[in-house]
Amino acid sequence: MTAASSDETLQTLAPSHSSISPTSSAEITAPSDTACIKGWRPSYHLLPPCGWMNDPCAPGYDAKTGVYYVSFQWNPNGFDWGDIAWGSATSSDMISWVVRDQPVLSPDMQYDQNGVWTGCFMPCRDDSLTYAYTSVSSLPINFTIPHRRGCESLSLAKSFDNGKTWQKSASNPILPGEPEGLDVTGWRDPFCALWPSMSKFLGLDSENTLFGIITGGIRHVSPTAFLYTVDPNDVSKWTYLGPITNVGLNRRLSRWSGDLGKNWEVANFLTLSDENDSSITREFLIVGTEGCLPDEEMTPGGRQWRSAHGQLWLSGSLQEGKRNDVSGAVEMTYRFGGHLDRGCLYAANSFFDPKCQRNIVWGWVIEEDLCDTLRCKQGWSGMLSMPRELFLQTLHNVVGASKSDLSSITSIEVEEDRHGSYSVRTLASRPYLPLTKSLRQGPNARRSRLEKSKLGGSESNKVAFTSDCFRTTRWELDCSFRVSKRCSEVGVKISNSQDLSRATTLMFEPQSETFTIERPSLRTLSSSKLINNAPEVAPHTLFTTRNPVTGEEDIEILHIQAWQDNSVLEVFVNSRTAISTRLYGAKEICGMTFFGTDSSGDDTTKLLGAVLWDDIGIPVAPTQSS
Repeated sequence: MTAASSDETLQTLAPSHSSISPTSSAEITAPSDTACIKGWRPSYHLLPPCGWMNDPCAPGYDAKTGVYYVSFQWNPNGFDWGDIAWGSATSSDMISWVVRDQPVLSPDMQYDQNGVWTGCFMPCRDDSLTYAYTSVSSLPINFTIPHRRGCESLSLAKSFDNGKTWQKSASNPILPGEPEGLDVTGWRDPFCALWPSMSKFLGLDSENTLFGIITGGIRHVSPTAFLYTVDPNDVSKWTYLGPITNVGLNRRLSRWSGDLGKNWEVANFLTLSDENDSSITREFLIVGTEGCLPDEEMTPGGRQWRSAHGQLWLSGSLQEGKRNDVSGAVEMTYRFGGHLDRGCLYAANSFFDPKCQRNIVWGWVIEEDLCDTLRCKQGWSGMLSMPRELFLQTLHNVVGASKSDLSSITSIEVEEDRHGSYSVRTLASRPYLPLTKSLRQGPNARRSRLEKSKLGGSESNKVAFTSDCFRTTRWELDCSFRVSKRCSEVGVKISNSQDLSRATTLMFEPQSETFTIERPSLRTLSSSKLINNAPEVAPHTLFTTRNPVTGEEDIEILHIQAWQDNSVLEVFVNSRTAISTRLYGAKEICGMTFFGTDSSGDDTTKLLGAVLWDDIGIPVAPTQSS
């Protein structure tokens, strides 16, 4: 099924890749004035020229030509999910991209007639570029209904002319379906790479063994990823080892870790090293989670606009499996985990970039907050996030958090040191640094700065970037705060109207350990039915450290970085809390004010400094004809 008679049918029978907003055109009458959607399209986020798009596919780098590749699921024929093909883009620097105007892979064979779904870039030794993808022969597919064996299979496509043309393998599908004897909830989204720590654990040659995972779940047991070894000399040979983990259904340790759901999509594995001690490594899985239970914190007091899914990560240890239906030769135990993104980012897909020696991840920034009428009227739907660098963040000499006991924060690893304090580790992310540097150096970029200032009281309104600092809705903000022990809230308010009635607010509340993005409404009739502008809410804390020599304690600096690109906003807080969201009602910027709740005393919340770059951008690359 590539289309449905109603949004409700689509949501029930299609995977999360196809999620669309629940407000249909029959429920509301959209304003005829096209001004309400003018200016929503981003300028430095990657997306096709038109149509629906979702998951990033096969990000990778070809060392022979020095070219980066990233593809994405694309319906070039309409603004809704369906007829899924692969769009594609290339770059020499992962900054400026050339987007092809025609699909590179289309559903034109019997085994993939209902979709060329998400896949990966294969490390191949036959002088080709090779893609592995999920080939879909029949629909509907959803974790809530029985899975028909063979509806999802694994196929390959190769290019011997640097990606100009692609040929599907004559042996497709190379795997006709899920492992025998398993009742799966899904079996799709292949990912393949070297995994030296897994090779070492299994006693295999790390240079001559690839590992592949295909994502889904075992019905009534656990979401998981199915682990395979792959022959690097013949990447059509996949040997099944077993499910990689068994976390159980809807595992939710705390608000810090999220709900691991009933089915996984687009799982990736990676090993990260401590930046200051390469001997310290941790294993990670990045997973999109389906079937999550309702989360009031994410939709406080409002309707459930978005699908019940999350974008999470988990860290664990490799151990010998029990070799039964829910375990194979090896199992990755769950130790700690968290949100890769707490907003509207999903289907994150990654690769290791040998040039910058970083794991780079892309995500799909979804369009679920926009009603169908406006989404179709704008002529496109969805985009890719800014590429992000993943790293292992380590804080030393930690003795506490803003409010919670360290042991209750399930998104961190806590290791006691010899000083009676702790080392805290977690997964962190930030936008790809060469990209952010390039955006700041755009041809029209303007830089403004605020120096150290006390916040609160009558002076607070003076700590601001005025409207004169803004010419566009394309900007970056980098700011830091010293947060006092008495502070109840601190942050920045971006005014989106001259009368100050509408604003985007980035706010941290230490006592509730919560970071919130409040979004402006669209200034039009029935905007609450047209667009979801409920706040984005994420758990966040600041750690307190103690100097092992002097015994002096210090609260971690609150560091906020934000990038707005017309209707999309990506926010990073201390690199370990990321929130992507959409700002459909923020078409003008009338100033940016910094605030804190303290008004007197030596222990006062302060803005340590803020730098604003407005009108950021990169040269627009031309669309490449196929």
